[in-house]
Amino acid sequence: MTPSLPKVGIIFLTFPTSNGREDISRCLTSLEKLEYLRERVELICVESKGSREPIKSWFDQVWLPKSGTTLPRISYLFFEKEIGFSGNNNLGLEKARELGCEFVYLLNEDTDVDPHVLRAAVERIQSDEKIAIVQSLMLLGQERDRINSSGNAYHFLGFGYSNDYRASVGAMHEVPLREIGYASGAAALVRISALNNEQLFDEKFFSYHEDTDISMRLRSQGWKIVIEPTSVIWHHYQFGKAKINYYWMERNRWVLILSYYKIWTVILVAPIALVMDLALSLFAIKNGWFDMKWKQLCEWFDPVFWKWILQRRKKIQSLRTISDQELLRLAVADIRFQEEHVRNPILEHIGNPVMRVYWLIMKMFIL
Repeated sequence: MTPSLPKVGIIFLTFPTSNGREDISRCLTSLEKLEYLRERVELICVESKGSREPIKSWFDQVWLPKSGTTLPRISYLFFEKEIGFSGNNNLGLEKARELGCEFVYLLNEDTDVDPHVLRAAVERIQSDEKIAIVQSLMLLGQERDRINSSGNAYHFLGFGYSNDYRASVGAMHEVPLREIGYASGAAALVRISALNNEQLFDEKFFSYHEDTDISMRLRSQGWKIVIEPTSVIWHHYQFGKAKINYYWMERNRWVLILSYYKIWTVILVAPIALVMDLALSLFAIKNGWFDMKWKQLCEWFDPVFWKWILQRRKKIQSLRTISDQELLRLAVADIRFQEEHVRNPILEHIGNPVMRVYWLIMKMFIL
């Protein structure tokens, strides 16, 4: 290793969770073994006010003394307002720019990392000047030889899910490099210059699909999003969602469609999208979160929502350099569930086959 290595800022969110201190300690312990010149790494920890007691005082006592010794130099940012995943990462990006970083590595607190994780991702992104984001191979923390995400699949209706979930890690050796639908914000290296002085995430997304949004934004401008299998992290992932998250997921997938697709593509996708919305409303009633679906549907009648969409759309469309056909080249038609207990036989045996046929026909007409 030499001082010529590019400077990287690791953005590490430390907002308190039910398992926060344990998660943070496990991840930072693994970062102490990082095989990258310590002077070329900035550890940017970000916390914003939430419903739980702040974690900063504990962090200052236990981990800050290791700044610049066993750990890279630590910058701790605390924001006195709840700003969500998007806002916290944007604060981290601002600090990384201030510190002269060329790249930022987004890292979830509920992870631990392989010592080679950063070096492998940097080598990959430097191998091709058109790569904007490199996602690390994410393995399950509880089953360390099983995949959590080998890149994420983007569904043409705005949904997303992890590729190769629970598959054996050995399967990744067959595909050493590939473009992916979008990169997970839990473990991804981002080229700062590709952002053109913009924020990392749109803060109005608040939570969910913000990583899909940044991947689509960069892909629409001709950048590549790839997976690097030799850059490895373990994600101590637990399935489960607070009710409000259904609102964010539903709202934000529609924001993606309305922001990125050309009008003709929106028209093509509208019939199947409306059928899916009806099916999701029935599913929400059955599973007790229709109030969140209703909250999302009500936004269709909110002028503020449409003002935001139109402003986003105008900017995105003015900067794009590729067609919708290329933008959706990696899109999928199936929706796959990660856990057995939430599988839906109607979707698997009726919904997915219908969407596959619809997508097969629709692709012939996308411009």
